[in-house]
Amino acid sequence: MNMVILQAQFGVFETLTQYGALGVIVLGLGAVLWFMLKRQIASEDRLKVQVDELQKEITNYVRSDQNKIKDTIDNNTKALQELKEFIMFNKGKK
Repeated sequence: MNMVILQAQFGVFETLTQYGALGVIVLGLGAVLWFMLKRQIASEDRLKVQVDELQKEITNYVRSDQNKIKDTIDNNTKALQELKEFIMFNKGKK
C-alpha cells in the first residue's frame, strides 16, 4: 500500500528513476535547466525595467532640448524681424 502511495506521488519522476543513474542525471539536468531559465527570465525583466527608465530619461532630454531650440528659434526670428525693420526704416531715410 505504501509503495502505491509513493508511486502516485512521484509521477513523472518515478518513470525517470526507473532508469537509475541516467534518470537521476536527467532530473538533475532538468533542475539546473529550470534554475537557469528562471534566472534568465529575471535578468530579462531587470533589463526591461532599465530600458524603460532610460527611455524616460531620453524622452525628458529630448523635450528639454526641443524647448531650448524653440526658444532659440523664437529669439532669432524676433531679432531678424527687428533687423528687417531697422533696415527698412534706415532705407527710407536715404
